[in-house]
Amino acid sequence: MKIIGRVPLWILLCLFALSHSTETIYTSALPTISNYFGISGGYAQLSSSIYFVGFAVGILSLGRISDLYGRRPLVLFGMALYIVSSITVIFASNIEMLIFLRFCQGFGASVGSVIGQAMARDSYSGSELSYIYANLALGIAFIPSIGSSIGGYITQYAGWRYIFVFLTMVSAVLLMLYAKYLPETNPYIGAINRANYFSIFKVVITDRIVLLYAFIVGAFNGMTFGFYIETPFLFINKIGVNPSFYGRLAFLLTIANICGSMLNKFLMSKHIDNKRIMVCGLILSNLGCFMLIVSSFAIEQSKNLYLAVSYIFIPMMLHVIGHTFLIPSALRFALEDYVKVTGTAGSIFGFIYYLLVALISFSVSKIHSDTITNFVILFFTLSVLCSISFYLIKRSRPIRQKYNFD
Repeated sequence: MKIIGRVPLWILLCLFALSHSTETIYTSALPTISNYFGISGGYAQLSSSIYFVGFAVGILSLGRISDLYGRRPLVLFGMALYIVSSITVIFASNIEMLIFLRFCQGFGASVGSVIGQAMARDSYSGSELSYIYANLALGIAFIPSIGSSIGGYITQYAGWRYIFVFLTMVSAVLLMLYAKYLPETNPYIGAINRANYFSIFKVVITDRIVLLYAFIVGAFNGMTFGFYIETPFLFINKIGVNPSFYGRLAFLLTIANICGSMLNKFLMSKHIDNKRIMVCGLILSNLGCFMLIVSSFAIEQSKNLYLAVSYIFIPMMLHVIGHTFLIPSALRFALEDYVKVTGTAGSIFGFIYYLLVALISFSVSKIHSDTITNFVILFFTLSVLCSISFYLIKRSRPIRQKYNFD
């Protein structure tokens, strides 16, 4: 297939935003879904955990196939599956059917992550790739607040099933745009057939640095999605706000996301060492998570809505800023030694960290209770473990082998 050139930034943004928007729109409806099917909040949250399992399985399989047959066909396939799954969810008659279809939806949505990242690495490299990721982070900064607001308003005024009507319409438009404008970016389609998948798999899963980066990316994303599946129950069920008001609260995190992304871009433009920026991100995350633990005790004694918002969202805003400092560079450094097999290596890397996201989401559903104490302790523990992981990365050898698999 003829290589058209670099993938446009707006297409990368749409690809990356798919999974973020799906979950933030959906999670605003979790308390309503729990009540509709007469199930516990933890069981309703399981539908998000299963979504990430499907996402992880899709990443593992579709990334490799994109190395063999190209990026573009896989994006079109994934979007088509996502649309079919979203349409079918509208008619789900029980929670088991909903959970199964969420798995299928996650599998289709995975192309946005694994193929999007592969296309980014095909088109950009080095510090330019970090800068691209920083730009994408700035664009995605708006997704949580917009998604939560949309999900809240749809749930309150139309019902949770119309969330999937909305997702179907948006994804159908994206599929048409991709069919017209999405280029093929993989320059190694012919050569990659010589690479043995299992040899790549063995190298990646035994690469200590890749595994540590996968833990960091997975933990930070798991913390973010865990927050979005847990806090609706706190604010909607316990404090008593309506879904649309809860959705608007996510704009606070958008402010933090935008500020962090812009500051990250500024620091990169001043050629500040990426590793130093990442350390700052970890410090902010640890501080925010520790503040959440302190706040969790205060919120139990407070019935004031605005105090509750301050107790939860101010620490979370610090964590989000840390996220914007850390993750763009982590995605850049993790697979810089796998240039010719970026789709396959990226799929294995993504599979590992999205399995961790699913595990964290599942853990949140299992420890779900009327208080958030269990959740914030998990949050802080993960943040500390990420700091330890990054310390181990910095202690690793400074020069790593370049894997071409020729």
